[in-house]
Amino acid sequence: MRLHPSAWARCLGLMAVLSGVLPGAGHAASLEVNPVRLELETGARGVVVTVRNQGTETTRFQASVHTWVQDEEGRMTLEPTRELFFFPSMLTLEPGESRPIRVGISSAPRDTERAFRLIVEELPPLAPVQPSMGLKILTRVSLPVFVAPRHKDVQGRVEDVDLRQSRFHFRVRNPGTVNFFIRQTRVRGLDAQGQRLVEKDQVGWYVLPGGSQVFALDTSAEHCQRIRSLEVEVETDRGVFRHSAPVTAAAPCGPTPSP
Repeated sequence: MRLHPSAWARCLGLMAVLSGVLPGAGHAASLEVNPVRLELETGARGVVVTVRNQGTETTRFQASVHTWVQDEEGRMTLEPTRELFFFPSMLTLEPGESRPIRVGISSAPRDTERAFRLIVEELPPLAPVQPSMGLKILTRVSLPVFVAPRHKDVQGRVEDVDLRQSRFHFRVRNPGTVNFFIRQTRVRGLDAQGQRLVEKDQVGWYVLPGGSQVFALDTSAEHCQRIRSLEVEVETDRGVFRHSAPVTAAAPCGPTPSP
């Protein structure tokens, strides 16, 4: 299963997607989960996430765990796994009721952090729902679960900074052993005197150990003609990474990108 996170989900670090639509009241179940990120530290017996039904109807939920890998554009590939154990896998919650889901791992820590997703999804009601009642949206929430490595090494690098076809290009790479979350990226175009001509920003996403994320931000052809160097700043939950580079492309500018 491949998923591409949206911008608002990246900001929250929590991805909630619609898993289906059934006849019903025309609204999503009021599902609350806490915390929205799980970390299994070395030596810990497990962690707990609390699921709460904030709706007005008795609702069934199902939990599952998946391995999590992703490409340079943040598209995730999730596969079912038994590496983590969790309980319970099925919950029936009355309005206002909360239940814990316990998550743990029995294997020894590895050299690199492992990443998973705990998915909690609403199940269709057992009783038939009359079509005249409208549409009911089933809720599906995906939470990150990280298993700590033997030793934590936080590293982040900004690489391949360039200006091509009136676009700022750069890559954020993670050569460390733990993930980091990109809160914001900023790229500045400077003229020959080092004065700022333009600044662009974009939110990011998780970068897993050994992985990277690529960015391409448009600028106008007018600004592009005067840009001689670039500054990139990447703000993460584990620090700020920076890099500067001259413009080296033989033909860095192209037509102004269409809106």
